[in-house]
Amino acid sequence: MPSISFGPLPDECLLDEALRITVHGLAPGQRITLRALSAGAEGTVLASHASFHAATTGDVDLARDAPVSGDYTGADAMGLFWSRSSQPASAVPFADQCADDPMAVLLVIESESAEPVTHAFRRRYFDDSVAMRKVREAGLVGSFFEPKAPGRRPAVLVVGGSGGGLQWSAEMAALLASHGYVALALAYFGAEGLPPTLEQIPLEYFDKAIEWLAQQEKVDPDRIAVSGASRGGELALLLASTFPAVRAVVAYVASGIVWPAYPASGHSAWTMNGKDVPHADVMPLEEWNLAVSQGRVDPDSFDWYLIPLRDETVVEATSIRVENINGPVLLISARDDKIWPSAALSEFAVARFERKGFNHPVEHLSYPDAGHSLGWPNVSTMSTRFKHPVSGEDQDLGGSPVGTARAREDSWRRMLAFLRGNL
Repeated sequence: MPSISFGPLPDECLLDEALRITVHGLAPGQRITLRALSAGAEGTVLASHASFHAATTGDVDLARDAPVSGDYTGADAMGLFWSRSSQPASAVPFADQCADDPMAVLLVIESESAEPVTHAFRRRYFDDSVAMRKVREAGLVGSFFEPKAPGRRPAVLVVGGSGGGLQWSAEMAALLASHGYVALALAYFGAEGLPPTLEQIPLEYFDKAIEWLAQQEKVDPDRIAVSGASRGGELALLLASTFPAVRAVVAYVASGIVWPAYPASGHSAWTMNGKDVPHADVMPLEEWNLAVSQGRVDPDSFDWYLIPLRDETVVEATSIRVENINGPVLLISARDDKIWPSAALSEFAVARFERKGFNHPVEHLSYPDAGHSLGWPNVSTMSTRFKHPVSGEDQDLGGSPVGTARAREDSWRRMLAFLRGNL
C-alpha cells in the first residue's frame, strides 16, 4: 500500500483562500483523523479534529466527504478551520509541534497503521505583491495597502466599528489589497492622537481621508468605495450619502438609522459642520427595566432599539439620506445578531432606497443563522462571545458557529464580486 500523504498543499497562502485538503494512500474504508492547530493566547491553541472513512478510491477529500465524528458535520472544504476552538495546549495532541505564530497552521493525519503525517504552512492577509505603510499625515491615522504592480486601481476606504483602533479595518484592507485594490484602513477613535471614545467624531475627518486617498499615485479617483462594519457600517452609509466622491458602499451589520455615541450620552457619534448629526435614542434604561418587569417587552429582544423607531417622525429625522449615495450599495447583515438588530436596521436603508426611487443597484444579503461577527472566511467562529475592547463588557455575538462560518464564506465571495462588478 502506498504511504499516506496529503494532496498538494501550499507552504503559504492568503487567509481567505479556500484550500483543497485531501489525503491519499489509504485502504478503502480506512479510518483516519485530521487535525488543524494554530497558536492561541498564552498556554492555548486553536484546534479542531474530524475523523473520516476513506472512499473506495483510497482517499479522503474534505470538500466531498463528511466526517463520521469531530468538530463539524457535513462535507466542508474548510470545516477544520472555522471549527477550531481555544483549548489548553496541554490537552491537545501535537500542540508541542505548533509554531508560535497565530498565522501558522499545522495539519496532522493520524491513523492506526502509520506514523502521523504533518504539513505546516502559513496564512497571510497580504503577501509580497502588496506594499503596506503607516499613515500619520494630514491628521489621519491609518494603514495604507497598495499592490506593487503599476497602474491606477479602484480604492476602498475601510472603517471599523465600536472597538476603535485599526485591527478589523487593517485586516480587511490588507485582504482587499491582495485582491487588487488600493485600501486605506482608517482609525477614527481609540488610537494615539485620536479621540478616546466614539463620540462626536467629525465627518470632515473622513472627507480629508477620501481626498488623501484620491491623491495617491495608484488610485483612480473616480473609483473609490467605502466599507465598514457595525458602527462602521452605519458610518459607511453616512459617508457615502454625504460625500459624492464615494462611488460604492459595502456595509456589514450596519444601520440605516444614526445612533448616539452610546446610550444616554446625549450626543451623536458623528458631527458635521460642528453640529451633531441627528440621531435616534435607544429606549432609556429605566423605561426598559420597567417594561421588562411589567412583561411589556421580551428581555431578549431588541425592543430597546426598535420601539423608538415605531415613530415615523423619529425614523424620518434620524434616517441616513441614503438616496444621495453616488453608486451601488451592498448591505450584509445577520438575522441572529445579538449586538444590535443589524438585519432590521439595514432594512430601514432598503426601505428608504425604495421609497426615494434610488437609481443604483442595492443588494441586502441577510443570513438567518449568523451572528454579528461577519467578514472574511476561514477563521474560527466557535466562540460566540467576546469582551468588548472599549467597554470591557462580555457580549454575545449571536448566531451559530456553522451559520456564521457559512455567512462569512458566502458574503465574502459575493462582496468581492460586487466590487469587481461595480467599482
